[in-house]
Amino acid sequence: MGTKQVTIEYWGGDGAIRIPDEALQELGIDVGDTLYVIERYVDTTRCLVFSKIPRIADRRDERVAH
Repeated sequence: MGTKQVTIEYWGGDGAIRIPDEALQELGIDVGDTLYVIERYVDTTRCLVFSKIPRIADRRDERVAH
């Protein structure tokens, strides 16, 4: 899917993010499902990532032999 641009909108006194239907379909997410917003850094840039799981594994863990 890659990167999608979304606009923060005004909704009942709060900011709201409208996620396009095509993005929800690609992720397999439907109305009523739980979606987590996770703060991650890409190099030195702070990013917000949407995920169906509450925690994204640290890629450094994948490179370490168990």
